[in-house]
Amino acid sequence: MNNVKTKKKPEFGYAVLLLLVLAAILVCGLSVIKAPLAVIMFISWLVVNLFAIRLGYTYSELEKIAITQVGHSLQSVVIMLAVGMLISSWIASGTVPTIIYYGLQIINPDYYLVTTLIICAIVSMFTGTSWGTIGTVGVALLGIGISLGIHPGMIAGALISGSWFGDKLSPLSDTTNFQSGVMGVPLMTHVKHMLYTTVPAFIVSGVLFFILGKGNVQSFNDSVILEITSKLSTFFKINLLTLVPLIVVIILLIKQRPASQSILIGALLGMAIAIFYQGFDVKMVIGSGLTGFKYEFNDDFFNKLLNRGGMDSMTRTIQALIFTTGLGGMLREMDILKVIIDPLSHKIKSTFALIASGIFITYLSIALTGSHMFAAIMVQSTMLDLYKKNGLKPENASRITEDCGTLGVTLIPYGVTALFIVDTLGIDFGTFFPYVFFCFLCPVFNLLCGLTGIGIARYTEEEMKEMDLQEV
Repeated sequence: MNNVKTKKKPEFGYAVLLLLVLAAILVCGLSVIKAPLAVIMFISWLVVNLFAIRLGYTYSELEKIAITQVGHSLQSVVIMLAVGMLISSWIASGTVPTIIYYGLQIINPDYYLVTTLIICAIVSMFTGTSWGTIGTVGVALLGIGISLGIHPGMIAGALISGSWFGDKLSPLSDTTNFQSGVMGVPLMTHVKHMLYTTVPAFIVSGVLFFILGKGNVQSFNDSVILEITSKLSTFFKINLLTLVPLIVVIILLIKQRPASQSILIGALLGMAIAIFYQGFDVKMVIGSGLTGFKYEFNDDFFNKLLNRGGMDSMTRTIQALIFTTGLGGMLREMDILKVIIDPLSHKIKSTFALIASGIFITYLSIALTGSHMFAAIMVQSTMLDLYKKNGLKPENASRITEDCGTLGVTLIPYGVTALFIVDTLGIDFGTFFPYVFFCFLCPVFNLLCGLTGIGIARYTEEEMKEMDLQEV
């Protein structure tokens, strides 16, 4: 006897009602009540289950779907924990203090923001990881910028813009490979197609950071820099030996070693230098890998700047990852977004409307789940066939999910990437949000491509006829 319940497809009104309820929970919970994100997402999880029961799903079925989806994100969890450990160990080892020490003497304050943008772009492109860039050189560059009296939000904006530029164009990037894989686009075809939006957005971002940087150093003078560097050399042994963990990590990532493995090796090297060279207590150093580096500098500036990191600092981000990816898996299984989009799809004809629709679905998906992976899957399932029917190649869709999905999760406060940035840099979301120019500009250039036809990949008539024959 078959006890499996038949699953009903949700009606249009039912799907819209579910989305409205989820939106109300997120807005009221996060903005009005200001409840913890994990609690709000867990409530949303349970609400989705209640709606799913009427469609024939059981809680056990949905839980299995959610857990399977979460399992696909475990690599990200390991990377987060490794980055947390790395930050604390690199502070204890003197790696971060050394970069700050020499950076203050080398970097011209007027060009600091542009310099930061370019450095992060280069590191991220060669290593293939935006998160790794933020968690390593990003933390050190933040320290330099704060020491120069530059607005923390501007610093974070330059760090994020540069890191995600390099990440998007790097063949080593997991997100770049994921987006191209989901859409069935050859990796280098996907990368080359992104140049139409990514390069102009990066150039405009550079101009904006150049303008902001000129004359924006609030309290810079030689005596301040001398005081900071003098205190750093008092607290830590400053020399090139402390940069070994950074060099090793960059080499490992360039050699395409797994990001989590590379970062963890860098963290362990940092611990070794902290114990055997800097002379910190073994128990303190190892414990800081969990709870973060904690040392009394007898200086409020250094206490705030250097006491950070540890795996515990990533707890909130990991909670968000679990609930948002699980929620996304359940919504996908129920075909909620597909039911809403399908009736409208036949009305979408023009290139601009197709591009704009892909952008809308991407942002709607990340607004619901905070996950770029869910966004890519939804665009693939709802828009890819429509793109092909209208003569647009799939790389147009993969570019959208990069420009609006991979970058979009930095633009919502409960996005996994946004939370990672907050927890890693210790800067509030509202502080850096206005300055992530690159994340705002890429979608704009996507729309311009759709409007002008420039940078739009189209099938030839022969290719369209061939696809029609294959479908027959």
